[in-house]
Amino acid sequence: MKKLSKKQRLLDVKTAILHRHKEKEKDNKKNASSSNKRWVGRNDEIDVLINKGLSISLSKNRDLTINLPEEMNFSKKYDETILYIIAIRRLAATIANPYKAYRLKSVNFNRLKKISTSAALVLTAELSKWDDATRQRLRPMTDNWDADILKKFIDLGFFDLFKTPPNISSNNSPSTLPRSDLVRYIKGRCGEAKKTRELKDELIKIVGDPIDKWMFLRGGLDEAITNVSHHAYPDNGMISENNKNWYLTGSYNGSSKELKIVFYDQGIGIPKSLPASKIWERALEVLSLFPAGERKLDEVLLKAAVELDRTSTNKSDRGKGLQDMLEFIRQRREGYLSILSSRGLYKLSVSNGKELVKSEHFDDPISGTLIIWSATLQN
Repeated sequence: MKKLSKKQRLLDVKTAILHRHKEKEKDNKKNASSSNKRWVGRNDEIDVLINKGLSISLSKNRDLTINLPEEMNFSKKYDETILYIIAIRRLAATIANPYKAYRLKSVNFNRLKKISTSAALVLTAELSKWDDATRQRLRPMTDNWDADILKKFIDLGFFDLFKTPPNISSNNSPSTLPRSDLVRYIKGRCGEAKKTRELKDELIKIVGDPIDKWMFLRGGLDEAITNVSHHAYPDNGMISENNKNWYLTGSYNGSSKELKIVFYDQGIGIPKSLPASKIWERALEVLSLFPAGERKLDEVLLKAAVELDRTSTNKSDRGKGLQDMLEFIRQRREGYLSILSSRGLYKLSVSNGKELVKSEHFDDPISGTLIIWSATLQN
């Protein structure tokens, strides 16, 4: 083999360095292109939400304030409520932000006058996710909040989220009007089913008496949390461990005797997780009862999941948590189980002992799964 000259070796080194520089430039261009697609796509999505009615204030440097509506309620005003939840989720996601990208500056509560327990929990969860992304630098500005809204969020434990809580002045002190008692939200990680005991203790305090047949409630909640661990947050690296959380609260209305429990996770949703689960083959048997064109609809997949829960005998696949919750409602002859996930709604209502099932498809999805149980505690 011919020995290389010093001049040839230097030439080869320069060629190799030049090649590496060119490859690095290609990678940088590729990454820049990918980043541009992400923020441009996010801007486009927010523009669509604005066209649908999302209220925002935008500064010259693209800092954006979301102005919450007067009422947030998933059962009465889903289409409007979900716009704000989606906007917060998308804008709170961390990406490389060039000058033209929208950036979430604040969420304005000043117009908000009424909010359901479930909407309050989901809003709390999404703002908690944003606070985590900002390394807990957020601080609520409550000077112009409605007094009843302020009281509800105080009762929910909303301000416990923040390292720097607001100073509640006498000018906006909570009103003394009667309102449903609310359990402070419970935030848990995958697998922390034992935290349901905290909810039981708090509900007993506000109800004033032990809750008969609590085991049915406990079974449903434990099942929901187990499903979060197994299905909502798959181990594919798409969701960081810090974001694999669930949220839980409850309320009791002393006048109507209505007990309500709300659970929310921020995972991929039941319709997306069902095909990858161990029960998918049996789910196909249920889905075969529907027209072929409807089998991929989120609301149909939700119904299949509930039906499987009712008929399942294989305890290694899943328990009967949802059926435990339904049994709790059936024994009281009044109440409902509502599941919102992705673009679907499944709701089973019991009134005077009669059952009614409702399914609905939404244009805009909820990111995760929201489960609401409601039952009347009258004898």
